[in-house]
Amino acid sequence: MAKKKVFKKSKQVNQPAQDEENGLPMNFVEIGEHAAEGKGIYIAQPVYKAIHKFTRGKTTNESGGLLVGEVVEEFGKMNILVNGFIEAKYCEATPTTLKFTHETWEFCHKEIAKKYPSQKIVGWIHTHPDYGIFLSEYDKFIQNNFFKEDYQIAYVIDPIQGSEGIYYNSNGKLEKSHSFYIFDKIGAKINFSEQQSKTAEAFSFSPKDIVIAALVVVVIFLTFFVGGLRSRITILEHNLKQMESNTTQLYQMVLYLHQNVEQLSETGNRTTSSTGTEENPENPENVNN
Repeated sequence: MAKKKVFKKSKQVNQPAQDEENGLPMNFVEIGEHAAEGKGIYIAQPVYKAIHKFTRGKTTNESGGLLVGEVVEEFGKMNILVNGFIEAKYCEATPTTLKFTHETWEFCHKEIAKKYPSQKIVGWIHTHPDYGIFLSEYDKFIQNNFFKEDYQIAYVIDPIQGSEGIYYNSNGKLEKSHSFYIFDKIGAKINFSEQQSKTAEAFSFSPKDIVIAALVVVVIFLTFFVGGLRSRITILEHNLKQMESNTTQLYQMVLYLHQNVEQLSETGNRTTSSTGTEENPENPENVNN
C-alpha cells in the first residue's frame, strides 16, 4: 500500500511591500508638506493600516509597539522603510507613560525573528490619548536610550484627536518630520482614508496659514529694514554734526586769517607813510626856507 504523502505548510514570512530589493519604493503617496529633509520616511500601506487598527480603541492608557524595516541610502540621504509592526505586549502603561518590560522585549524579539528575519528595528510607535502630538521628557528618555540609532524613529498617534507625527534623530537632536510616504507594490491602490486626510491636514498648511506666515515674514523684513534705516539715519546725523563742527572751526580760522591780514596791511601802510616823510628831501614841507 502506497504511503500517503503529507505536505507540510511552510512558515509564512512577511515580505516588504516594495518592488525592488534594496531600493526605494516606486508606488507611494506623500502625506504632509514636501520638504528637503535629512531623512525620508516610508511606511508600507499594510503596516500603516495595521498600526491604526491597533491604536483605534486605545483611548485610556498609552499603548505601542516596535517598527521593523530597513535603511536605504539614496539621493544623498538616509531613507527609512517601515515594513512591519510588532505590538508591544506586556507593557506597563498609564494614560501618560509606556514602559517596555523585559517580557515585552523578549516577546518582540521572538516575533521579529519569526515574521521579519531580514529586518531590523527602525523605531517605535506609541499613543497619546487625547493630549496631542509631541515627545514628553519620558518619551525622549526612551528614544535616547533604546532607539538612539540615526535610523530609528519615534511615531506618535493620538487616536482620539485623529492626529499623528513622526520624529527622527538629527545630529543629536530630535526633529519632527514635515512629511512621510505611504507605499505599496506597483499596481496596488493606495487608499487615502479619512484618517490619512486628517494626517495630511495635520502635516500641511492651509491658505490662511500661508498668508499669516507671509505677513510675519513681511513684518520681520520691515522690522529689520526700519532698524537698519534708523541706524543709517543716526550715522548721517552724527556725520552732519561733525561737518557742522568742522565748518565752524574752518570759519573761525578764516576770521583769524582775515584779522591777521588786516593787521599786516595796516602795519605796512604805517611803515610806508613814515618812510616817505623822512627820506624824501624834495618834499616842500621839509625844505628850509
